[in-house]
Amino acid sequence: MTRTAIALLAAGTASAQPDMLITVNNVSGDSWTVSAELLTTPTFLPLIQLWADASFSLTGDGSFITITDYNASYDTTLGNALVTNGPVASFIGNSNSFFGVPDSSNPLFVLDFTYAGRLDALELALVGQNSAVFKSFSGDVLLYQDASGNAGQLTWDVRYIPAPATLALAPLGLAAVRRRRR
Repeated sequence: MTRTAIALLAAGTASAQPDMLITVNNVSGDSWTVSAELLTTPTFLPLIQLWADASFSLTGDGSFITITDYNASYDTTLGNALVTNGPVASFIGNSNSFFGVPDSSNPLFVLDFTYAGRLDALELALVGQNSAVFKSFSGDVLLYQDASGNAGQLTWDVRYIPAPATLALAPLGLAAVRRRRR
C-alpha cells in the first residue's frame, strides 16, 4: 500500500488523536510545505511557539531535497536555524521567546522544500529535541519528544498529503486494481 493510500485511509480510521499533527503537503509538482498543528485544546491560550524546538530530517528516494524557506521565528539572536540540503535534508530551529519573535499560529508554517522524488519514499523523522512550548497564566509548560524518539507528554503524528492531481487519480488506481483481480 502506498503512502498516498495510507494518508487517504487515515482520515477514516478510529484511533487516538495525536496532540500535534505535522503535515508534509505536496503543494504542486516538486513544491512541498511542512506545517504543525496543535489538535488538542489546552486549558490555556498558547502564547508562545507551538513547535518551538524543531529538529528533523527529510529523506526520500535519493533525490535532492532543498529547503527553500522557513518560518522566521526560528532565527533568533542566539543564531539562525540550521539547514542542510541534499539527499538527506535536515532542519534545526529554536524559537526562543527571550531572544526572538515566536509564532503562535495554529497551524504553524514551518518550512517549504523542493523534492522531485517518489511520495512513498518521502519521510520526515524527528531527531534531537522537539518541543512545543506554551505559556499559561501560571507559568510555562514544556511538552516534548526526546532525541531517542520516546514520547514525552505530547504525542506526535506525521501525515503526508499528495498533490491534488495525484488525489484526483486515486479512484482510477483503485479501479485498475479492482479490474486486475477479476
